[in-house]
Amino acid sequence: MGGADAGAKLRVTFAGLWGLGTEEDAELIERVKANPAGFVLKPQREGGGNNFYGKDAVAKLHELSPEERGAYILMQRIVPKPQPSALMRAGAVSLAPCISEVGFYSVFVGDGTKVFLSEPAGHLVRTKMEGVDEGGVAAGFAVISSPYLVS
Repeated sequence: MGGADAGAKLRVTFAGLWGLGTEEDAELIERVKANPAGFVLKPQREGGGNNFYGKDAVAKLHELSPEERGAYILMQRIVPKPQPSALMRAGAVSLAPCISEVGFYSVFVGDGTKVFLSEPAGHLVRTKMEGVDEGGVAAGFAVISSPYLVS
């Protein structure tokens, strides 16, 4: 498998992600209004928190000017299947249905015309209890996990 066919098969596994901040946002805002549960509005920063879900995302999109919307991204909501998990925080263990998120990191250095460095730099698995919208480890919503792969 290769070429365009392989790319198309891979592309359908990714969630949609859109930059905001132009007058062209109107079509995206209408999509969010039609299916609020299908999207999350996220500020472009790390650390978790301050995300908007469902009707709150619709309200926030209408509240922000196009310039203010440029500080956010709109992401298709991912709804994974919960798995039984054990979470440990401050020495206490909680057993609960949870979801895990895998993040892959890379390093890129370029000047707009030339790429000086572009390579993978690691991964992070974080786990949070089912029903928790936020996902920041430092914010107390999730814990760092280790991958456990099964066939």
